[in-house]
Amino acid sequence: MFVLFADDLNLFVAHSCRKSAYEIANQILNELYNYCVSNRLIINFTKCCFIEFGSGSLDLNEKFYLGILNNQFEKVDKCKFLGVCISSSLNWNDQIDHVISQVSKSCGTMYRSRLHVPRKILRKIYMALIQPYFIYCISLWGSSLHSEKMNKLFILQKKCVRIIAGKTAKESGIFVHTKPIFRNLNILTIFNLYTYITATETVKILLTKSPINIYKNFQNSARSLRLIIPKFKHESLKRMSFIYNGSKIINHLLECDIPYFGLISIPVFKSRLKRHLLFMQSKSRSGDEDWLQCNHDIFSDITL
Repeated sequence: MFVLFADDLNLFVAHSCRKSAYEIANQILNELYNYCVSNRLIINFTKCCFIEFGSGSLDLNEKFYLGILNNQFEKVDKCKFLGVCISSSLNWNDQIDHVISQVSKSCGTMYRSRLHVPRKILRKIYMALIQPYFIYCISLWGSSLHSEKMNKLFILQKKCVRIIAGKTAKESGIFVHTKPIFRNLNILTIFNLYTYITATETVKILLTKSPINIYKNFQNSARSLRLIIPKFKHESLKRMSFIYNGSKIINHLLECDIPYFGLISIPVFKSRLKRHLLFMQSKSRSGDEDWLQCNHDIFSDITL
């Protein structure tokens, strides 16, 4: 499979045998090189690399050649694909670290400008410089909701909203609770942003039936409007699957009277969903502003 974006080309080859996979890849690369020569296109071999995915049972000690002519491609453990860090172990730790790094820089920019601009402008700076890092492909890397790295990202987000609200100093030796700040600023936490983006992307795919290669993986129940939850052999694959998480979220929203069918437009669905998430995010026990599991997890069975 080829994925072409601007001047970047990605080739994906899958096979149960490593040797056969390399042979197929080298054959395709040779045909690609001939095509480029015929059309006077130049390949920058210094930027060419490859990454190998496979189960832990594979014997990776055996070395195979991959390249074009005498230009052997470098094997790497991680690389960027359309701005997202992909690792050979298929986890999102590198991507989350990248987001943390970028958000930290923008957070510093906000902190230095906090005394020179009003809070309304600070919120706009947050939406322009920080939230885009949060929402870009979060439907993929944000699936590990309760991981340590996601909690680090949430701590960084709380620091940002304190800057907007002018609550960076401690009061009586402690920082003020951020739940009321999130509520006043009408900002979703990183966890609810994951739910919001995953739900809206799933609805767009279901309504437009595009991209078709993703749409065909969703299955509607014959007896209701619910989506059939796919089954997985491995728990880790299930937790990271966009199809699984998207189907689960949509079914839950149906129970909350937020259907994806029969809507005037997708923006109507997004508006109703955001109001629902902000309401769930603001739930508190009487006299207690601490964060609760139900504030971040729509599937939480905690009752107040």
